[in-house]
Amino acid sequence: MAQGLVFALAACGLWGAIYMVPTLLPEFSPLQITFARFGLYGVVALCIFAPRAARLLPRIRKRDLLRLAWLALVGNIAYFAAAATAVQWVGVPVTSLIIGLVPVLVPLMARHTAGSLPLRRLAAPLLLIVLGIVTINSQALGLALSAGGTGGARYAGGVFMAVLSLLAWSRYAIDNNRFLRDSSFNGSEWSTLWGLVVGVMSLVLAALWWWLAPAATQQIAPARWQTFWLLCLGMAVFCSWLGNLAWNAASVRLPVSLMGQLVVFKTLFTLLYHFGWEKRLPGWNACLAIALILAGIGWSLKRFAQAEHRAEPAHEAARAGMAGYA
Repeated sequence: MAQGLVFALAACGLWGAIYMVPTLLPEFSPLQITFARFGLYGVVALCIFAPRAARLLPRIRKRDLLRLAWLALVGNIAYFAAAATAVQWVGVPVTSLIIGLVPVLVPLMARHTAGSLPLRRLAAPLLLIVLGIVTINSQALGLALSAGGTGGARYAGGVFMAVLSLLAWSRYAIDNNRFLRDSSFNGSEWSTLWGLVVGVMSLVLAALWWWLAPAATQQIAPARWQTFWLLCLGMAVFCSWLGNLAWNAASVRLPVSLMGQLVVFKTLFTLLYHFGWEKRLPGWNACLAIALILAGIGWSLKRFAQAEHRAEPAHEAARAGMAGYA
């Protein structure tokens, strides 16, 4: 479990940096950043895949390609597109509050998977995590709601898109765990193949978007385009390929219900980077929220460790019984 926790924290630390890029590139749209990031992810994956092609190609099944396409569509493209739309329609506070419920929804959706605990055993830790998520967003959410100015239909549509994003990432977290365990690939190979699939899909969707979208009128300096491509390449290498590799390594070591809760560390790392970029310390509400979330995660880890410890004697007894039978 300790190794899985380290890999999950590494993945969340890399993913947390993703949300700093739109702040650094305000003149570029979320779709431009998304398609560039995942398109370059495909290029990086192709470079890694090429020397291994002779060994990997015979092992790829049609089922693997369909599953990878599903993960790329749901966990990358649909998730980010819905989240970006929600941010534009209802703002960051409401969107982050809804999507922040991933650590709660995944254990509920994965309650019948291997290694999961009864919900009554996770209720108290999950409550602490929810309180932490609400506390993180409470001040900004109050300011957003008091400002008003958002039409009812547009607001409802934004909430719907945020919920859709929440469901998409939760579904991805469960399916990726199951598909990887059921495949013949390790975490590195799975991340590489995933990059190839999402890269192709992103390039196709980007071509359609640039063809259908009206011509952009904003002039962007060449130096900013250079920064844009460098940051997107950094996301492709570190956040996409290496982050997915670390997450896959954690997925084969931890139950999916616990993995879903560990996603909350992505929010914590994002806060850490945000405060570091602004060169200021977090306020009391952020410190309280971090304490609540860490307490909930620690409590949950203790529950899983206790369950694993109780299961070991039973496994030893079963093996001894089989040996005596033989």
